[in-house]
Amino acid sequence: MEARRRITEFGVVAEITRSILLEPRALREENLDREISEYADKCHLYLIGHRPMTVIDPNSMKVTDDMLEGRFISYENSEDAIVDCRWRQPHLHGGASVQSTWPHNVIRILDSNGKQISRGNASYFLQWAMAQSTSDSQRLPVDAQFLDLTVAYVGKAYGTEGERGAMKRLQAHSTLQRVLAELPPDRECWLILLGSDRQTNYTSIIPSGEKGDAADLEDDQHLKRGTSSQLAEGILIDILEGCLIKYFQPRYNVQLKKTFPHAAAKPLSEVYSRDLNLVGFDLDVRHLGLRLRSEGVDPSFEHGAMYELHNPAIRKNMFDFVDDIEVLRKRRGE
Repeated sequence: MEARRRITEFGVVAEITRSILLEPRALREENLDREISEYADKCHLYLIGHRPMTVIDPNSMKVTDDMLEGRFISYENSEDAIVDCRWRQPHLHGGASVQSTWPHNVIRILDSNGKQISRGNASYFLQWAMAQSTSDSQRLPVDAQFLDLTVAYVGKAYGTEGERGAMKRLQAHSTLQRVLAELPPDRECWLILLGSDRQTNYTSIIPSGEKGDAADLEDDQHLKRGTSSQLAEGILIDILEGCLIKYFQPRYNVQLKKTFPHAAAKPLSEVYSRDLNLVGFDLDVRHLGLRLRSEGVDPSFEHGAMYELHNPAIRKNMFDFVDDIEVLRKRRGE
């Protein structure tokens, strides 16, 4: 039996509009910056990732006005695992200085009185420097060796009305503890919190039949269901969780890697009730100064994919309309 298509088909891509990178230690900080905390509270998805540890040569660090320079060394086994970098760093003013003690994977910024005003992993400082670069060609040689983050787990925290945030969920998270326990000493763990409140709607139209016939009337009802309103934030989060797991195939995820999307999945009931054709995601982490990867996904600043909601043998992909165009041409005698 030939796979059928509706006259009008719809797809929805959930866009990740909020992202922040944190070290696991931030989950235990009682005096976390208020702005960071408020931003993180609006994130309902999280990625647990890891990468080779980066250290800094303490003898290379130099402060000039608001500029910081240093030599970074990656634990990755590579001939290009050393890079010299110079960048504009916040808080470097009024006699500020920088320090790093063994094993030199952490950098501290001190004010003129020796009081700590900033602290972070060496890789985070390098990441900050890379995020300020305006071209990929300047970033890629460094990112490829130092900053690519392997996605090990994807999770969500939403609740019923969005009252649950990713940061609170991670504060008592058994999988995070497992990742930390199993991580080799020459690698470091990072968290990326994500949020979404925007969707892009896609439509494809392949006319068939005549106006007023059964197919046309059926399509009118389909239009009402598919365009009734924007999807709620909670549904976008459910879509994103499934898409990210299916896309990255993270080592520590079990559910959804092979089964997403599925009509029986309760979180997607609204998507199927609207009779959509596709769902997808769009993620850009360029502003974080790193690239994401997994065992099956090459490193990139941008990631995205679309997934069919129906068996392609029964319902065509909304963008697979080459055969439909040929049928229309034959009807018109072209």
